Amino acid sequence: MPAPSKQQLRQQIRAARRALGLYQQRLASQRLCARLALSPELKRAQHIGIYWPMDGEIDPRPLLQRFPHKRFYLPVLPRASRNTMTFRHWPPGARLRFRNRYGIPEPIAGRSEQRTPAQLDLVLLPLVAFDPKGARLGMGGGYYDRSFAFKRRNPGEGPVLVGIAHQLQCVAQLPLESWDIPLVLVATDERLYRCR
Repeated sequence: MPAPSKQQLRQQIRAARRALGLYQQRLASQRLCARLALSPELKRAQHIGIYWPMDGEIDPRPLLQRFPHKRFYLPVLPRASRNTMTFRHWPPGARLRFRNRYGIPEPIAGRSEQRTPAQLDLVLLPLVAFDPKGARLGMGGGYYDRSFAFKRRNPGEGPVLVGIAHQLQCVAQLPLESWDIPLVLVATDERLYRCR
């Protein structure tokens, strides 16, 4: 039987992720955050890119309460003149507004510090599927791959890229395209995958 296409895989895994109940989602988030809190990568990082969970994605936001001394930043989608994201500081409790084309909250412009992708220490990336070697299948927009393209030329430059997922999002192998940026680490509710 042929392997599913990327689009089929996206549909299957997104449906499985959305099928998780509220209790399962909360428990998975607690386990993920507890596991991540012990990682040396997160312990060292001071400026951390995070995301607002949508569509059944596992929720990393409890890390803000767990690490009040660290600075967390939400991605801001590019406007017409740019093709890479920026990240804006998001202090706990700060107001957000639904600004981007997908209805995902972004910090209000002008009220928070902004950083480029290269200026962060660590970025927690959402994903649809991943494999144990660090390949990541996203939603297909390419925002993260374009924003971190500089890491293809200089892998040690910029932030540590950590995929965040439910364990059910792990697949045996994903094809890597020339533009894909492999992950250093993937954290799930069940384990950490060290990919390099």
